[in-house]
Amino acid sequence: MALELIINTFSTDIENGEFNIAALIGGDGACDWSYSVGLHRCFGHPELLIVGLDAGFTGAILELLGTEVAQGRVIQPGEEVTVIDGLVMRTHLVDPLWRSMGEWFALGQAVMSRWGAKWPDTIQLLWADDSGRYPERLGDPYWMLRQPLLSAQHCNA
Repeated sequence: MALELIINTFSTDIENGEFNIAALIGGDGACDWSYSVGLHRCFGHPELLIVGLDAGFTGAILELLGTEVAQGRVIQPGEEVTVIDGLVMRTHLVDPLWRSMGEWFALGQAVMSRWGAKWPDTIQLLWADDSGRYPERLGDPYWMLRQPLLSAQHCNA
């Protein structure tokens, strides 16, 4: 029942022109992730995703960026985005296979299904490790459990 309440709340907010953030805790060795729900439907902008940092922290980042998108900002794949405290994130488009399969966007998919819509284009924002390295290769064992790259392409940003 709690899930249905969340889906209804998200749906109502989107119908009122507002977006939401799904912030999920991975648990059992899996990484946390957060993503927007409603940026595409309300503002024609791809949804945004951050994987591998604390869900509360990334939810706050996405809330800030989503508000900027609502005010007209456009975030493109292949750019660097500076967020709070000088944190620089690189962007890339999530592969359609990742958008349609698995559990990454299950809540968002349930919300979008209310309008008969599939999960839309999504941009993953990548963070660097303490050495300034970003994930660049699919399946890189260094990143797979921390921040998997959800792209079919090499990240060139």
